Amino acid sequence: MALRSAAVKEAFLAENIVLQRDAGKITLRNGTIAFLAPVLDRVAGAVFVGDGRFQLDPVMPLDRRQLKIVTDKETVDEEFASAVFYFTDDSYAEIRKSATKPVELARAEELLRDSRRHARRDTEDTNLEAELLRELYNPSARGSFRAFIKGKKHSDLRFLLNPNGAIPEVSPEEVALLNIDPGGDQSGIWYLTHTLEEWNARKASSNESHRAVAPEHYQIVTTIAKNDHLAGVADIRIAALRGGDRVIPFGLLPTLRVSRVTEGGVEVPFIQESHKRDGGFYVVLPVALEQGSRHQLRIEYEGDKVISKEGDGNFSVGARTSWYPSLNEFADRATYDLTFKSPRQFTLVGVGKLIKESREGDFTVSQWKSDVPLAVAGFNYGKFIKKEATVPPAKFGVEAYATTEPPAFLKGIQLTQSDRGPLDGGAPVALGNMAPSVMANTVLTDANNSIRVFEHWFGPNPYGRVAITQQPAFNFGQSWPTLVYLPVSSFLDSTTRWGLLQNLASDFAKFIQEVTPHEVAHQWWGHTVGWASYHDQWLSEGFADFSAALFLESTEKPERVQEFWKNAREALLTKNRFGRRANDAGPLWMGLRLSSARNPGAYGRVVYLKGAYVLHMLRLMMRDSKTGDQAFIAMMKDFVTTYLHQNPSTEDFQRAVEKHVTPGMNMLMNGKMDWFFLNWVYNTDIPRYALEYSVKDENGQTLLVGKLTQSDVSPGFAMRVPLYVEFEGRPMFAGSFPIVGNATREVRVLLPKKPKRVLLNYRYDVLAADNTVKEIP
Repeated sequence: MALRSAAVKEAFLAENIVLQRDAGKITLRNGTIAFLAPVLDRVAGAVFVGDGRFQLDPVMPLDRRQLKIVTDKETVDEEFASAVFYFTDDSYAEIRKSATKPVELARAEELLRDSRRHARRDTEDTNLEAELLRELYNPSARGSFRAFIKGKKHSDLRFLLNPNGAIPEVSPEEVALLNIDPGGDQSGIWYLTHTLEEWNARKASSNESHRAVAPEHYQIVTTIAKNDHLAGVADIRIAALRGGDRVIPFGLLPTLRVSRVTEGGVEVPFIQESHKRDGGFYVVLPVALEQGSRHQLRIEYEGDKVISKEGDGNFSVGARTSWYPSLNEFADRATYDLTFKSPRQFTLVGVGKLIKESREGDFTVSQWKSDVPLAVAGFNYGKFIKKEATVPPAKFGVEAYATTEPPAFLKGIQLTQSDRGPLDGGAPVALGNMAPSVMANTVLTDANNSIRVFEHWFGPNPYGRVAITQQPAFNFGQSWPTLVYLPVSSFLDSTTRWGLLQNLASDFAKFIQEVTPHEVAHQWWGHTVGWASYHDQWLSEGFADFSAALFLESTEKPERVQEFWKNAREALLTKNRFGRRANDAGPLWMGLRLSSARNPGAYGRVVYLKGAYVLHMLRLMMRDSKTGDQAFIAMMKDFVTTYLHQNPSTEDFQRAVEKHVTPGMNMLMNGKMDWFFLNWVYNTDIPRYALEYSVKDENGQTLLVGKLTQSDVSPGFAMRVPLYVEFEGRPMFAGSFPIVGNATREVRVLLPKKPKRVLLNYRYDVLAADNTVKEIP
């Protein structure tokens, strides 16, 4: 391809050339600018050698604060001696106006090769030249600009301005700055946001879409050979969302090699480079799409690395979004008709519903269909035993699939443990029953109970079926529509887990209690209702963690639920070895940008646990002494109904909450919840609370009088702080008190008698750093 091999053609002196690209400013103070040979009559690249400077001044205060968390500075100012630029905007004409004096090419070719090597190494699913070709083939496309900067402090900075999305698989935001330096403690996404133009016009939104096409239906025939080689033929019906595009990117594992693409029997060109480099797959249509048109593409492919043997009938199924040529996974929904041909001694479980199954020699042929649109499709595979049940009264079908033998790595541990003999003079380690299928009924029961709980709180699920399947991974699960991948540890008894983990077994038991309801909850959160972008993924993961807490509330003792929220609070507020709390990594809204070398586990803790806390706090604020959780349940069911098979944003969820505002939540007396979402979704404040109180007789009753203080918060931080009193048994709710900023307010509560204890946030109602209560005689 001409773009991929384009060489440097001409070079000019560059002096004090300024390229302002949205919030980024590139100054070529002195040096040589060499341009690549034109392709399709357009110059789309250049190499600079000399003295340059890159500056970034974030548009929004939230991005400014996040940049400081990651880099210790609110802006970026980087000196550089070389850079490679790729563009389809008017950069060539703009630079050539000032660069008129021809010079020698200097080191341009060497820098170009080095830049290409790095770009292709770091982006195995994306092909830079194919992305440029998308824009060059579409004359109506807005131009892009990409700068690969070899800075003096940071050796691999990448500034991206792309109307199709700077990182389209992550969000629709068009402007990004990445630090790709793998050895630094500041690597990752530094900046990712909408354009200055969109912010000024108040059009910036996670709901924005730059997608050229949307899938409507997949019909896929997949053959799994006895050596685990996978071959597939996918017939995909797509709809053009806009006109002018010719190059369509698909998600396909690079080791799955495409042999042919056709439309109506006619060959269609495609791009797929080596799987060891930038092996992303792109279809190149012979003519540009017309908006609203529909096309039926057939894609034929085969390869390895989707399925891996784990021993004794256990298999890992990887590439879960790219085992087939997928379009816009999780962003768009489509119907599926999946046929699998697999070795008959193993069981394959797909998404949707099993339509028919037959034998064909040494293979089983199964067909799975979903008329309900799905965001992604998948399958699990192994020497499974199946158990099933039905959840009344909804007749929801639940199946459990597990192997009779554990994967090889567990057998290896069992052998090692048995060889040790007595530990510290004690008895040999007992590993219990290692057959996962023995515990399938327990897993099935937990899944059944989860569905009952969630249908009560969130309403019916549209799928009507879910398969709970064992995977070899030990400590994580995953959920696809109608298909849950549970860790093998969920299928081991407590004796076995103790033998494997010993002193860690108690904490891991909590994970086992939570993982099944969490993954089952994704049938509602993540699939029935999706999320718009990485900013909004807490609507899936945080909601699923909150759902797991509801499950514990229905099945375990109250102390276990209290422990869940206590552990969540500690995980968010305990400092790591760098002296940083997970909560300090940034606001919940920052999503995947939260994790860094300095705060490596922040994403999971904030998005999952703080996201759960947001719902927990809303629930307790909405709770009524007479109607209980009725208002909260109505809100959650309304949210599911409103956004069924859609991808709402955080702003959408806020609007859903505002439809159900209770008097206690209406802090600003305007029906809006800005105050709450600003505190907990877009900020990192964690309040401290202190109460000093005394009690006295008041006309035959006991009057509690106190001073409630809120501290360590921003001036406008508002919250309702709940008060509990204990007479006999468990503490009782005695009221909640609004407070704004770093302030102290009076508290007065009439009680029937003097309490044994007075407590703040007994149920972890507010995520607070401290809740101190002191009685003043």
